[in-house]
Amino acid sequence: MKPVKLRTKLTLIYTGIFALLLAGTIASFYNLFAYQLNKDLTEELGERAVAVRNFLRLEGDRVRLVYDATDPDVAYFVSLATRYYQIYDIGSGKLIARSPEMEATGFQYTPDEVRELVRGPRLSGIETEQVSLLVHNDLIRSAEGHLCLLQVGVSLEPKNAALRRLLQVGLWLIPVGLTATVGLAWWIGGRALRPVLDLASAAREISISRLDKRLPVRGAGDELDLLAGTFNEVMDRLEQAVRQMKEFTASISHELRTPLTVLRGEAEVVLSKPGTASDYRRVLESQLEEFEKLSQMINRMLTLARAEAGQITLARDSVCLADLAAAAAEQMEPLAASKGLSLTTACEGKVAVTGDPGWLERAVLNLLDNAVKFTPPGGRIEVAVRSENDTAVLEVRDNGMGISAEALPHIFERFYREDSSRSRAIEGAGLGLSLVEWIVRQHQGRVSVTSRPKQGSTFRVELPLADGPAAQPD
Repeated sequence: MKPVKLRTKLTLIYTGIFALLLAGTIASFYNLFAYQLNKDLTEELGERAVAVRNFLRLEGDRVRLVYDATDPDVAYFVSLATRYYQIYDIGSGKLIARSPEMEATGFQYTPDEVRELVRGPRLSGIETEQVSLLVHNDLIRSAEGHLCLLQVGVSLEPKNAALRRLLQVGLWLIPVGLTATVGLAWWIGGRALRPVLDLASAAREISISRLDKRLPVRGAGDELDLLAGTFNEVMDRLEQAVRQMKEFTASISHELRTPLTVLRGEAEVVLSKPGTASDYRRVLESQLEEFEKLSQMINRMLTLARAEAGQITLARDSVCLADLAAAAAEQMEPLAASKGLSLTTACEGKVAVTGDPGWLERAVLNLLDNAVKFTPPGGRIEVAVRSENDTAVLEVRDNGMGISAEALPHIFERFYREDSSRSRAIEGAGLGLSLVEWIVRQHQGRVSVTSRPKQGSTFRVELPLADGPAAQPD
């Protein structure tokens, strides 16, 4: 079954709602109009009944109307009031007098019906083939003292005709109104959905090769602009993720190609000519070094991947950053000494932060390892820890190669290695600083770097200070 389009659904909903409103309005107006007509007719009939009673004189079977015939207003009113009237003797049920219009109807009550009317309501109806009347029942006495029933009526035809015409207009108005509503609802639905169609058309243009495309924002500040803005934010994140994935793929391909090329070249060389056992041993030892480099790089990539996927849970302990930095410097001292580097620490008191001791130690070790790699023999490396206001500050300073201004914004990106200062002669895959940035970010801190080529670099880590005693690093 073909699904119903949203525009059609909206049209049907609008039309249904309007149909209910229109029918309810017509029915309410019809009932209100009928009520008002009945009220006016009842009041008019009451006035006529009072007038007839006051002007009428009953003497035996003779009826007289006593009024000023020279007054046209009074004469006209009495003429209307006495158009439909009749008088019955209650005792005998005999018809005493009636108006010509009432006599023309041929309608007459039986004695029992007369006595029933006396006990019944003040208003009743008379229905004949000629006319429909609303009559007012009243009691009067004749000159002889007989009790009589006086009925004064008014025709219901004008009221019924007005209601019929109103009903006809309403019945014609419903189909005309519904037809107009369908057209208007269809047009309004199209106008309302046009921005949605524009968004859908713009979304179709987005592909993996055109992730820079965005949905148009009209500036109306409505829900569609909110939807478009949210979608564009998602696309920004998606574009960034795809770009990082492409860069990651390109970088890892480049990083893996070098050791694999070395391994293949050494194997081809040793197989191309006969060699001694020492030659084979030397090649195998060299390949083991390359395998170790590959293993370390893969382990770091897996660590970063697990970290960015949220699969690593960090502890939330109180850690003395000064003691942790001193312990990390002590671990790196032999490596620094082997390269002829001076490694010193300058830690102020017990600077405590909240975090995972193991991961924080890894961050400090990576910064120190980075400084050792890119500081030439005879250089200096200093680790400093202090508190500034509510912030713990750790700095790793060196007077090594430094970093160019163009490379500084990219220094924490994965696999990034500046050609001038991060030469291929120095081991590394460009993952250490990326891991440092992730660790610091997970501890609600920030890491930054200031550097000038050939004058050294300073890596600065800022972390929130912790409350309470600090734990000692393992």
